[in-house]
Parts: sequence; C-alpha cells; structure tokens
Amino acid sequence: MFKFLVFLFFFFILLVSLLGFSALRTFKAILFGNPKKRTQTHSSASAGRQRTRDSHAQPSHKKIIPKEEGEYIDYEEVRD
Repeated sequence: MFKFLVFLFFFFILLVSLLGFSALRTFKAILFGNPKKRTQTHSSASAGRQRTRDSHAQPSHKKIIPKEEGEYIDYEEVRD
C-alpha cells in the first residue's frame, strides 16, 4: 500500500510540474511573442514562392507513359 501511495505522490508531482512548465511557456509566448510561429510563417511563405517558381518552370500536364506503350481496348458495359 505504501509503494502505491509513493507512486501516486510522484505521479502527482510530475503532473503538477508539467502543468507549471506549460503555463510558463504560454505566458512567455504571450508576453514576448512566439519565435516558432515567426520562423514557420517565414519558411512557409518562402516554400510557397519556391513551389510557384517550380510550377512555372515545368508544364503541369506532362505525360508519364509514352504513347508507344500499351494498347487500346474497347470497353463494353455489361449489365445483369
């Protein structure tokens, strides 16, 4: 019984400390701004520009399978 109570006590201390660190991180982000959001916004904007440049460089309707490969098969729908 004593081991179970010690386990619960340490588990409670762990939860309280995690909650405290989360609250501190939130207050820090509110007061000083969140540097992660700034870098993500910058990187996503530059990635969007990169995709735009790449899409202009190559045609978007490029054939993957050459015309010489494969054969045409007539399709006929059969209903029961």
